[in-house]
Amino acid sequence: MSILNDILAALPIDQLARELGEEPAAVEKAAAPAVTSILGGLTQNAQNPDGELSLAEALQQHQDKDLVGADQPVKLEAVDTNDGEKIIGHVFGNQTEGVAQALSAQVGVSALLVQKLLPILAPIVLNYLAKQLGGSNSAAGNILGQVLGGAGQQAGAGANSGVLGGVLSQVLGSVLGGNAAPANNPFDPATAQQTTQQAQSNGGDIVSQILGGLLGKK
Repeated sequence: MSILNDILAALPIDQLARELGEEPAAVEKAAAPAVTSILGGLTQNAQNPDGELSLAEALQQHQDKDLVGADQPVKLEAVDTNDGEKIIGHVFGNQTEGVAQALSAQVGVSALLVQKLLPILAPIVLNYLAKQLGGSNSAAGNILGQVLGGAGQQAGAGANSGVLGGVLSQVLGSVLGGNAAPANNPFDPATAQQTTQQAQSNGGDIVSQILGGLLGKK
């Protein structure tokens, strides 16, 4: 099962629809592109050392939150939408409304629904990624420690810069079925640097390249 499908399968769509006052079919239709856009925004932010460090710290903060469990639905009552608003503001900045409008036009749901959904989904996505990237049984192992230990130091920045960005590039590529993702485990940092270099060689803007069709951008 893909990363996107893992997250979507954990969403209690009917409960979420009731809380939002929306039809379950509309919520389900909006969820996939909303999650994909969040992954895309996180990936873009992680393409520079400052953004990578900030994201690594955010992932570390969300690692111990109990939102997404193995084969268990997301606990919506544990989702902090105020936290979600902050995440979305950081990920999309002043583009948030435009992203919501683009997604609504693409899948045929209201922009208001997308705007209500994004801050709910953002903490869920971070919690899922944090558990995958930082868990003791993860193929990525100590990736958060790698980024936090080196990206903030001038001497070590070169060694660690792009590790997290590369992993997320693989994740996003696997979600969209694009060429950015090698066939191996996207959470394995062994190929993360190579993936980042490939993205940078194609222009460096992973969102514009991979999400161009999704968000209707050139």
